[in-house]
Amino acid sequence: MPKMTPAEALATLTTMTDDDFPTIDPTQDIDETQAARLIEAGRKTVGRPSLTAPGTHSPQLTLRLPEAMNIRLNDAAMRTGRRRSDIAREALEQYLSPTRPSPHHDRITTTP
Repeated sequence: MPKMTPAEALATLTTMTDDDFPTIDPTQDIDETQAARLIEAGRKTVGRPSLTAPGTHSPQLTLRLPEAMNIRLNDAAMRTGRRRSDIAREALEQYLSPTRPSPHHDRITTTP
């Protein structure tokens, strides 16, 4: 799936209509097969793909940023067309790399 810039994603969302989403008539009964298809369609469209393995939940991290860092992160995402989380993951990967000497190496320990 090609990546979108934030502006492209916003443009796409603003043009979507109810016809773009699977719906059913609430006055009609549905059979088991139709219900299974709707459930499967929902599973396929909810959330992003796992970073761990297909069908596996990836751990999530939430953090607070100083305003200036948040602005720089947004600018970098817009400039490169990458998601903020991709940039943050790459920065953490570089920081936690075993080949990179950390200025705080004595504070970071790993458990075998």
